[in-house]
Amino acid sequence: MRTGFAGQYPFDSHWFETDGQIQHYIDEGEGLPLLMVHGNPTWSFAWRRLVSSLSQTFRVIAIDHLGCGFSSTPQDRDLYVLDGHIRRLQALVTALDLNQITLFGHDWGGAIGMGCAGRLPERFRRFVLMNTGAFRSQAIPLRISVMRIPGLGVVGSRGLNLFARAAVRMAAERPLDAAARAGFLAPY
Repeated sequence: MRTGFAGQYPFDSHWFETDGQIQHYIDEGEGLPLLMVHGNPTWSFAWRRLVSSLSQTFRVIAIDHLGCGFSSTPQDRDLYVLDGHIRRLQALVTALDLNQITLFGHDWGGAIGMGCAGRLPERFRRFVLMNTGAFRSQAIPLRISVMRIPGLGVVGSRGLNLFARAAVRMAAERPLDAAARAGFLAPY
């Protein structure tokens, strides 16, 4: 699975079970915890450079949501709702007994992470949120909104991998090198 990008993602894999599914996360370094929660359609690979540098001073945990990265990809759509992602992140925070957390949240990871922080406020200390929001935008780009069409979204995202492929082009100012592109797309 790590062919083509192994040098960019040298981390040990860890696993936990919740909602009858297996979720992947990485846990590197020692010190105060930094919890990195990715957006959609990425995975913990998006945090690789920060994990490498910050784990010299901090304990860095980066999770893969269900359907992302090396986590399970269940067919039950009800498992992918916001509340479910929040509940599973809360389970990880509790299982690892994380305290004084600095949350890094990107995209949907910001909403998921802040939802978790709202349920466990005594465990969180600081927040770094990027390109996130709490409310649905009125203007969803066409290339994203078509994925909400029943049937088309499943075929486009799971069958043809269109959402992830578009994201690696839309989200970068400069084209990604081949290894980074391979890393972002590997699980999909």
